[in-house]
Amino acid sequence: MNFNLATAAFFTALAELAIGIGMLTLRARQKARYLVYWSSGFLVFGVGCLLIALRGKIPDFLTIIVSNFSTTLSSVLFYIGICLFFDRRRSWLPWMLVVLSLEAAWMAYYTYITYNTSARVYVYSTAQILIALMMLQTLFTVGRERRENINPEVVAVTLLLLVAHGARMIGSPFFPAPQDFLASGNFQTMLAFGLMLIHINYGFAFGNMHASALYAELGAALTDAKAKDRQKVEVLGYIGHDLRAPLATISGYSALLLADAHEKQHKRLLTIQRSVKYQLDLIDELLEYARAELQPLAVQPVSTDFHLLLDDISEYAIALCSQQNNRFRFHAPDRMPRQIVLDGKRLQQVLLNLLSNAAKFTRDGVVTLSVTAEPEGSACALRFAVSDTGIGIDLNRNADIFGAFQKIQAASGSTGLGLFIAQRIVSAMGGSLSVASIAGQGTTFSFGLSAPIIDASDSGWSGARQREIEPGGPSPRPAVPRHAMPEDRVLDELASLALHGRLTDIERWIERHADEADRAPFVAQLRDLLERFDFDGVHALALHRGSLSGT
Repeated sequence: MNFNLATAAFFTALAELAIGIGMLTLRARQKARYLVYWSSGFLVFGVGCLLIALRGKIPDFLTIIVSNFSTTLSSVLFYIGICLFFDRRRSWLPWMLVVLSLEAAWMAYYTYITYNTSARVYVYSTAQILIALMMLQTLFTVGRERRENINPEVVAVTLLLLVAHGARMIGSPFFPAPQDFLASGNFQTMLAFGLMLIHINYGFAFGNMHASALYAELGAALTDAKAKDRQKVEVLGYIGHDLRAPLATISGYSALLLADAHEKQHKRLLTIQRSVKYQLDLIDELLEYARAELQPLAVQPVSTDFHLLLDDISEYAIALCSQQNNRFRFHAPDRMPRQIVLDGKRLQQVLLNLLSNAAKFTRDGVVTLSVTAEPEGSACALRFAVSDTGIGIDLNRNADIFGAFQKIQAASGSTGLGLFIAQRIVSAMGGSLSVASIAGQGTTFSFGLSAPIIDASDSGWSGARQREIEPGGPSPRPAVPRHAMPEDRVLDELASLALHGRLTDIERWIERHADEADRAPFVAQLRDLLERFDFDGVHALALHRGSLSGT
């Protein structure tokens, strides 16, 4: 096959038709109107090129009049698509239709009345130049109004098209076209082939425009989602504050009433106080989450007595571990810096959160806080680890335990914000919180921080006080006679409430099913567990029927 103008037109037709079909397919998914006009422009240009390639095999009306009209019409369709893309009025469209009509008339004149191939070249290029100028004016106007560079690819392709047609008009007197246009010399053949290639580049330009539109839509949707998310967090903060005030009032009045209450009232007032404390703890977690989301997490490094800070944390940990008969261990190296620069309050918040979780999910076990310190010039590399021998976490569930409102266990009775807040704090301090766990064997949370040392000399380093605190005593659960237990169906309801940490509903359950004299041992155990918010213990008590003593 000889590579001539007919061959170039044929392959250009295939490329244009492929681009047009591709844009139509995209239109079926994206529902953008401008894609209809752009795809139609490529399709009609492809049809026009196909008709040119068939010159001599079909009538001249199709290969000359219709083919040139189609290729010029494609530019008009591109213009309409551009106006739709930028949401502009199509002010040049009537003039473009006039240009199309005049081109068709003159093409017919120089085909059927005076057969003149060179004149048809002038008519075609003039029409293309006029339409390209109108398109450029629209693009420049949009750019000026929006004060930004509007899709330079389309402007560049249109300018190339304008230059090519201008060169064709200037060079045609020196390289006239023969009667059979397909037999033109190198000048006309190369220009015609170049114009076809330039036209194909509109496909890349329009593709970039569509991609920029999708990116803008995605950015707007993301901004809207962030705004709505912020509004939700603000509402959460407002609700938390509004709920906290009346609960604090209720707690204060119940404390005053306790002083003059008789035994029965005393029990009910204690129930109120337990419920208020539980709800206040949940609201405090929600408010902490709202503050963390609405404003950057503030970390204020100051000079801190590191040994004293660890002693304070250990005292808290001892109290936490004693609630479920756990042994607490504190391991530290022989030499640690005494004065360092970090945010001690934030570090304490993280470690107490991790220690509280470890104590909550461990019974009759061991909770360990380990600290290591390595000098790094004028700073110190600190490593903290909180481990336990509790129920562990099944990390194979692919749950994001550091995400907001993610509960490690359904029966924890918390909002699921503790680890999320701890991770945020550690990240703000320059570290990363990690977890290692085996279900049923225990969990270890660890993170590292770097802190400047106030006194880097040997005198500034000393040993920390090691601790290993045994539990106050065993925590056996007294056997409850079977006749003192509610029936199995009712206990199943209690187990379900405990599994979801529903404290208030458990209090109501006690009033409905267990407030009888012969069930006093069971109720005493149940209330003791609720005092410590031990929902795991309540759940186990409700299901602990195989080891009950007989009647």
